[in-house]
Amino acid sequence: MESAVPSDRGNYTCVVQNKYGTITHSYQLDVLERSPHRPILQAGLPANQTVVLGSDVEFHCKVYSDAQPHIQWLKHIEVNGSRYGPDGVPYVNILKVGGTLRSAGPITPDILSTRANQI
Repeated sequence: MESAVPSDRGNYTCVVQNKYGTITHSYQLDVLERSPHRPILQAGLPANQTVVLGSDVEFHCKVYSDAQPHIQWLKHIEVNGSRYGPDGVPYVNILKVGGTLRSAGPITPDILSTRANQI
């Protein structure tokens, strides 16, 4: 049974038989409902990193989400000596949009790989 819904609640019985007899076993299924919630970051990720100039670095961001998440990697920048625009919104460059979905559960991994360069 895939993608259980409330109407699937109830009792189920498995019946196995051959020429020597029959066995049965009954199971009860309860389907719990819960409210959807905002994405949750996996504990410990993403983590701060320090690297040597020219080294490769990976940032990992794993989220638990009830809905398809929209993931962006942003680099905060300065424009004319300021990190924020007149409207209070931070200046950023979008480095990567999207991620890779894993079908084995509600975890969406997304990795950003970059190389440290001198500015």
